[in-house]
Amino acid sequence: MASKASRIFSAVLCCCLASAMAFAAEVQPYAPFKVSGTGIAGHKLPSHVRSEVLSARYAVKVCGADVAAVEYDNTGFGDQGHNMDVARFASDTKTPMVEITLLDGDKIDSVTIHPVRYYPKSAITVDNGRKTLRFAMTEALPYAIVAINGADPQDAFESKPQLTIINDPLEPEFTEGANVLNFAEFAKAYLKKHPIKDKAGAVCRKAGSVTDNSLNDDREFTWNHGKGVYRAYESKIVAFPDKRARNRNDVSDALRAALEEIRTNPALNVLYIPAGVYLWSGLRIENWNGDAAKGGKPLYIHTDKGALMVNRLKECRESNEPAIFIYNSSHVTLTGHGMHDGQGCYTFAMDRKDARNTPHQGGVVVRKSSHISLQGTYSRDAQQWNFETHDVDDVTFSNVHGLSPYNHGWIDGLNLSSGRNVTVDGAITLGNDDTFATGHYNPSDEFPARTYRENPGIDLVDTDANAAEFRNTFAAAGVYNKDRLQWSPGDTENIRVSNTLGWTRTAHCIRIGLNSRKYDRPTDTKGRELKGFYFDNFNSVVGRKADGDIRILGFDASKLTPFYKSIEIRNSSFWKPGEKWARVETLIDGSNLIGSLLMENLYFLMPDADPKANFSGVDNVMLQKIDINHK
Repeated sequence: MASKASRIFSAVLCCCLASAMAFAAEVQPYAPFKVSGTGIAGHKLPSHVRSEVLSARYAVKVCGADVAAVEYDNTGFGDQGHNMDVARFASDTKTPMVEITLLDGDKIDSVTIHPVRYYPKSAITVDNGRKTLRFAMTEALPYAIVAINGADPQDAFESKPQLTIINDPLEPEFTEGANVLNFAEFAKAYLKKHPIKDKAGAVCRKAGSVTDNSLNDDREFTWNHGKGVYRAYESKIVAFPDKRARNRNDVSDALRAALEEIRTNPALNVLYIPAGVYLWSGLRIENWNGDAAKGGKPLYIHTDKGALMVNRLKECRESNEPAIFIYNSSHVTLTGHGMHDGQGCYTFAMDRKDARNTPHQGGVVVRKSSHISLQGTYSRDAQQWNFETHDVDDVTFSNVHGLSPYNHGWIDGLNLSSGRNVTVDGAITLGNDDTFATGHYNPSDEFPARTYRENPGIDLVDTDANAAEFRNTFAAAGVYNKDRLQWSPGDTENIRVSNTLGWTRTAHCIRIGLNSRKYDRPTDTKGRELKGFYFDNFNSVVGRKADGDIRILGFDASKLTPFYKSIEIRNSSFWKPGEKWARVETLIDGSNLIGSLLMENLYFLMPDADPKANFSGVDNVMLQKIDINHK
């Protein structure tokens, strides 16, 4: 008689085969990105622009079709780790049959598929040779993370990375029309007309002075700096006032020109980025008025699944160049499955990114913008947070992917620092910090204040008496980080996160309220209001212990406390969380800071034999169906 496991597998397989026969189920694998020796302008690309490497550990089939698994390996840049390989495809089924075969000589001793609540052991079959496993993806989530043998989650276990599976919906074929600007054609023509002529040793910046409230208070300081020169593109630690000489394929200026062409040409409203390799300072959309009621034009950007958009090495250490940057803009829609590569590991190895001398470096950053929609967007190798919002209104992320499973710091999955009406419906994030975080954190306010804290001998009276390195650091902050105190000053309302899977090596699953202050300043006495957070089918996988899986707190260093109205967490799971499955501590000066807190149908697997939780500072708490140590 067949075992229960084999009976389940047979039923699923027959269903899959029947579906394929009756409905002609379609699977479209994503081809690995191949990089030729030259870029869009025909010049040699820098060495960090690389082809994807096929996994040495996994062969993957989906409904019988071969799907490439590629390595996310950055052990070559200062031990950034090889924690994950990734297999991506699109299909017209939510429950495809996945077959994974080990290629490295290992036999399968153990299997965990995340989220574990959707993949009990009975749903997984392993062949008699212990080389191949099979399972059907759950209809509830188009992402899965497979751990075979080894520790779980992996921690830079280079020979046994885990495997992320991503099932995108099929995307309609993009059709160019009279309203579409083809960026490949435009950029090639632009570079022919405006070739890049940067030359190492040539002057790139005149000597001058910068005045800035460098210590984040009412005092202003003037910092004089010398002239800057171009440094060779792949030089290490290129610091202000110097700049890197741009690679001659750099299309950053071409992007700005293309957006201006769309803005001024009544016939155009779509920027199309076809298959190919693009080197630039990121997809930067700044000051775009897309509100037709205010004389603007909505902007649509579509990236072909074969488009690889690679961040250059920044013009200097202090510049801010996320993979995607949408700032002071409205009515912008980004679609398509092209890959935005932030080159975070390489930047970390070449320039560092310490808060003392660089502004916050994000992956996908939406700031002070409204009516923004990202649909199907891929970002990999973020320099810091994968996806983030600051003082936004009406922003939607649908089926977005942040793939940064590396060992360098500050790689949150979703950090919706502040905003109103922000919706995440579908997301997979791989990182090295909180899976989800929020709470009005000003991520750039330490640069350059930390420089002074760490070097208190800096002369603030006679600024010219300081070493050139310090003068340049403070001057650079006034050029690249002058608005650091205005990242997230407002209240937050109606944050909704559903149908997500987040993987991280360390920190919290959900963290709300840390650094809720606007900034340290005597006149800043207003408390923050965080009016509503709603989670449904939120799933988090954490490696190292944090001090609470769900952590909600009041920040009381200067009595600038967040006031929460409603927090709801439903139908969610947390794998290997911290010492406490919930740490809710918002009682300050005898006052409750949370109006209502609902936790319903939650699954936890705790590493401790006696899991604990703390609750304080809540008017109304409702706990229903909390499963601790779920197996």
